[in-house]
Amino acid sequence: MAEYPSPLSVAIKGAIAGLAGTAAITVAMQKGPQLLEERFGISMMPESPPQDVPEDPTAELAGRVAEGVLERPLREESKETAGQAIHWSYGAMWGTAYGILQGSMRVPVILSGTLFGALVGTVASTVVPAMGLAPSPTEQPKRISAMQLGYHLIFGWVTALTFWLLTLRD
Repeated sequence: MAEYPSPLSVAIKGAIAGLAGTAAITVAMQKGPQLLEERFGISMMPESPPQDVPEDPTAELAGRVAEGVLERPLREESKETAGQAIHWSYGAMWGTAYGILQGSMRVPVILSGTLFGALVGTVASTVVPAMGLAPSPTEQPKRISAMQLGYHLIFGWVTALTFWLLTLRD
């Protein structure tokens, strides 16, 4: 009978893997559009940017939470910091969930990373627009929706690979 690692162990390793995935998606989101423009002449900028969505969704979310909980607005620099905290915590949370599931299911890395990235991307493309923090996939060019899916697949693959590396000896 196969021995499974402890839930705490896989949760911690999953959180670490989620942080690695968050680092990868962050770099991809920062560098990807510029790379596509330089190498292939593909612009990821919409012809007319949406007027009713914030430029930085996580900073906007942090501001909304602060106003709702603390009943006062955050300063702009505090919004940025709080937004980054949300971004990285969100990635660690998803990684924790991945670690707990993968620790017991043991799906092959490439498959689990693909399914996981697609799940996270699907949640992001429905929940974030529902909160008024980004346009829905149907309200933006297909190339941008495809790029966002690509970002989430990168997140899934890096999270899965990192988790696999962290659990090699389990």
